Amino acid sequence: MSRVRSWYLSFLILMTACAVFTAACTTAAEVREVQVTVEVPGETQVQEVPVTVEVEKEVTRDVPVTVEVEKEVTRDVPVTVEVEREITRDVPVTVQVPLEALDPLIVGNLNVFTGSLAEFGPPLRNSVELAADHVNRAGGVGGGSMVIISRDTAVNPVQGVDGAKALVDVENAAAIVGALSSGVTIAVAQSVTIPQETLTISGASTAPSITVLEDGDFIFRTTPSDASQGVVLARVAQELGYETVGVMYVNNAYGEGLADQFEKSFAALGGRVPSKVPHEDVQPSFVSELEKATGTDPDALAVLSYTGQASIYVREALEGGYADKFLFADGTKGPEWIEGINAWDALEGSLGTAQGSPGSPAKDAFEAAYTDSFGVPPSHPFMGEHYDATVLIALAAAKAGTTTDSAAIRDALRDVANAPGEVVGPGRDEIARALSLIAEGEDINYNGAAGDIEFDENGDVFGTIEIWQIKDGEIQSTGRFALP
Repeated sequence: MSRVRSWYLSFLILMTACAVFTAACTTAAEVREVQVTVEVPGETQVQEVPVTVEVEKEVTRDVPVTVEVEKEVTRDVPVTVEVEREITRDVPVTVQVPLEALDPLIVGNLNVFTGSLAEFGPPLRNSVELAADHVNRAGGVGGGSMVIISRDTAVNPVQGVDGAKALVDVENAAAIVGALSSGVTIAVAQSVTIPQETLTISGASTAPSITVLEDGDFIFRTTPSDASQGVVLARVAQELGYETVGVMYVNNAYGEGLADQFEKSFAALGGRVPSKVPHEDVQPSFVSELEKATGTDPDALAVLSYTGQASIYVREALEGGYADKFLFADGTKGPEWIEGINAWDALEGSLGTAQGSPGSPAKDAFEAAYTDSFGVPPSHPFMGEHYDATVLIALAAAKAGTTTDSAAIRDALRDVANAPGEVVGPGRDEIARALSLIAEGEDINYNGAAGDIEFDENGDVFGTIEIWQIKDGEIQSTGRFALP
């Protein structure tokens, strides 16, 4: 009985294990301990039997899955495209231009293209236009261009006044550069520019009488007065050993003022002027005046006239034996008239005076720019002075912030010309720098082609006088620059 019971018990355990095994068969297995109860007939016994069973179960996991999805994809893809086109480039120029440019700055130029100073006209006009070109290439005044309108005075006060009226009343000029002749400048000032309060800067009128004009501070000069030149010319006469000098002078403010100053200064040095003879602007002959001026046989004849007159009476003096030694001044410092009468040899060694300054970077810059623009170097007096007058009008207009209000431009003139301030000079680049400084509210001090410019209360400047000579078929500087 015990053997049967043991077999039966083994059979039941085997069958139970198979059933459990069948139920647990899956793709995943788990090992567990199962408690089994076996009943045996006639005897009940409960026994815990450890059984190892593999149970299949469903396992849920987060598994990364790669899924291929067919869809339309839109992407921004960089594409290189070659385009054939014409490219235009400008040379980089730094110019500060306001959003709203000012009106053009219109400046009149009272010049001489006919008459006794005609040979001065073209080079002086070139100097004025060169200055305007430099201003415009530097960006202009408040973005507005500078416009020059020239009129011929023919060294005639009446024609000069007519020209000035046209410039102010018709052309709306805010300022005038000119005139050359002091007599014309005074007539224009008294008839036009003073009554109409129009700024005038002369680069050539040297008469001392301009200093004392009741001008309301509208008349300025960039050239020293003949109060200086007359002193230096007298000194030259003394150095040459002359004791007596006859004088011929053009009958206007220039000639009279220079003759009076020369006589006074020469007398102070121990010299004497036995005769001082005026002449008119236009005469076919000057023999009568020559006879008066040289009747006492002076050591030399002072020619205080213009080139057109000197070309006649110097020739008559040489041909007639009235004089063979001469002193000259600024009004005759020009080569054309000497060439015209073929007098280079006869006048060899003669000396003269003219407003002028020694070499400087500013003067060199002007002369280089003039030569580059016109193909010849500066050849006459007052060229640098005319350039400076034009530039100063532009800088004063920029300082005043107007191109049409002449009184406001006048009021700013000393601010840009006189010390103190950042020193600026001639030339496009320097003018551009000056305009930039003004725009930034900085003070400037313009030192010009003709020298340092410091306007006094009368609108005059103080400067040196150059001593020049006729030598080797040309007019040359002696290298001497004198103060009175």
